[in-house]
Amino acid sequence: MDDDFSLFDRIRSFFRNVFFQILLFLLILGIFWGGQLLYSAIDRTKFPHPVEMPAKAASLPEPEKGKVLLDAITHQMRYELDSTFGWSFNDIVFNRFLFDNRGYRQYGVYHATKCLLDLYASEIAKLGSADRESDFLYRARINHFALDPRSFWFPSAEGSYKKGFALLEKYKDSLDSGKGVYNCRTDDLYASFNLVTGEDLLGYALGLLQNAQSIPFYTLDNRIYEVQGIVLVVRDFINALYTMYPEIKQKNNEDNMKAANMYLDRICTYDPLYITSSFNSGELIISYLLFARARLQDISKSLRI
Repeated sequence: MDDDFSLFDRIRSFFRNVFFQILLFLLILGIFWGGQLLYSAIDRTKFPHPVEMPAKAASLPEPEKGKVLLDAITHQMRYELDSTFGWSFNDIVFNRFLFDNRGYRQYGVYHATKCLLDLYASEIAKLGSADRESDFLYRARINHFALDPRSFWFPSAEGSYKKGFALLEKYKDSLDSGKGVYNCRTDDLYASFNLVTGEDLLGYALGLLQNAQSIPFYTLDNRIYEVQGIVLVVRDFINALYTMYPEIKQKNNEDNMKAANMYLDRICTYDPLYITSSFNSGELIISYLLFARARLQDISKSLRI
């Protein structure tokens, strides 16, 4: 009788311990999940849609298209600078170590914005390769956007970028007055998609996640969010081009663009509770990048014909 009672007590004690351990696990999970929901309500962590385009964008005059495309390139970086916690990559308090996801996303945004600004200034905003680059664009990208995003003092990266944006606004004013140049040709469209799919942007993003399963989780999540930052800028840029220049769609690229956007959107909304080398890993993001890049390469090839 005592043995039966002792066995019953042991079984009851076992299940009670298991119950409380499960309850504790669910409580901890709920705290993390609730904390993430609260944080995302204060500062965005997912970006389901590209930048909104003006109505009838395809029929806009060329100078207006130039302003819209420049705004699309810089949209995400302006958002990051004006976001709740500002530019985190060089911050003392809300820095890339404490807020590593947003900090490395911002670095990806910076990298892609700078690459596309260089293309815009040196190829699209010129009448030809021998034409002189806009002084406003040149000073913005060389004197201000070239600054290391980690710089805090003399000058700070954040302050320097804002001065760069002020120069971009002056370039847009020059388009309004007729003194500025914007001249996007078919070969510029090809160069744009070629840059996006090349080693400076999506190719670079793929390189960040090479051998993802062997990368420590604390490095892997930083790289995944850096990739997200790159893709956020790329998505705005290619959607602006596709909306304003119907000749891209007329090359039988509607399905290519739809598929590319679907995979890019998945990267832009990727924000799991936690990331490890084997679960919620970089392998998933790599597959999205590969599929999107392949479709964008098809668009690039169609523009070359």
